[in-house]
Amino acid sequence: MKEVYLGRQPILDRDIKIIGYELLFRDKEDNFAVIKDSIEATARVIMNLLTYMDFKEVIDNKLGFINVTPEFIEGELIDLLPENRIVLEISNIERVNKFVLDSIIKVKEKGYKIALDNVRFTELITPLLQNVDYIKLNIKNFNDIQLKEVVDFLKRYSVKLIAVKVETEKDFLFTKELGFDYFQGFFFERPTIKREKKLSSYKVALLNILRLAILEKDINDIEKIIKGYPDLAYKLLRYVNSPFFYLRNRISTMKQALSILGYTNIQKWAILQLFASEGGDIKSNPLLERAVIRGKMMEILTSKITSNINKIEKSYIVGMLSLLDAVLHRPIEDILEGLYLDNEIKQAILENKGDLGNILGSIVSLEKDQIDTAKDYLKNVNLGIEDLLSAELEAITFYENFMETQ
Repeated sequence: MKEVYLGRQPILDRDIKIIGYELLFRDKEDNFAVIKDSIEATARVIMNLLTYMDFKEVIDNKLGFINVTPEFIEGELIDLLPENRIVLEISNIERVNKFVLDSIIKVKEKGYKIALDNVRFTELITPLLQNVDYIKLNIKNFNDIQLKEVVDFLKRYSVKLIAVKVETEKDFLFTKELGFDYFQGFFFERPTIKREKKLSSYKVALLNILRLAILEKDINDIEKIIKGYPDLAYKLLRYVNSPFFYLRNRISTMKQALSILGYTNIQKWAILQLFASEGGDIKSNPLLERAVIRGKMMEILTSKITSNINKIEKSYIVGMLSLLDAVLHRPIEDILEGLYLDNEIKQAILENKGDLGNILGSIVSLEKDQIDTAKDYLKNVNLGIEDLLSAELEAITFYENFMETQ
């Protein structure tokens, strides 16, 4: 059977919390979009999803948006999907006819929700708008005035609006003001840099822990910082006692915990806490998810090109650190300089240099659907696109399992 891989892009609410994912079905051929356009391919991918993957590991308790055609939802295969977790996304409908409308009504009666994407919005499409739950709008297809007009038109109906291709904070604030309910795109990775913004004492403490761990300073110095923050002490003990460490006996003191973790795992833990420090439900934090998935993908791919444990562990740190500017609202150059990192890590993050830089570049390119660029980076480390895609799926599964321990 031809291999099929799966990626996902988060869909966020107005508070930048994850409510669902568009499931991106991929193969390793040049044209990834082909797999979304064929009824046979959609069926094959859904069967693979149900047969070889745990749905819970892919979307947890969120919604999964799956691209389908009206012809596909007429078939019996649709009944295998959990109706309370799936949004059927139909694209490129040019005209409303009885077949399309009957197909949508039929699956709606079964409990599925429907999203429309890339549709021309005129009065002629009114029958559809009365029977769907979500409308996706690619904001790059409109100027500001046109987008406002379309939103005003759609607001007449009981549909939730999803802004797609929201790539900057400016995009997010504008579409939020227009009245969009949900947002898709990597705007959350690109906050406005505020050099004057003062960091909270909590984040300063975590940065100090991270710096001390990088410099391999005395464990007692790290313990002193943690003792000043009872919630950090609790999180540390919970982390080290989680199933990820398979300890024979539970650890009850911070010094024990820190000694068992070692400096590399203390670094990972401190970075993780920085991403989780914004409060709220950490399982709905898109930055935390992206950082863990990047880190794990770095680790998986680096282990394919070397058996050097130090380099593999370093690669995970590179993946997570590459997003730290989005948490701290500071230039990444300034953050890395203050952490006294070695040049290999800095050059990987800032310039995509070296093995780690090429792997990071391929991961970021995949996130942006820049497949040719990803392939160029991979060639430099003798890896192929199938390595990248399988690492993405493995990292998604790792993240969902990891969140169960938090």
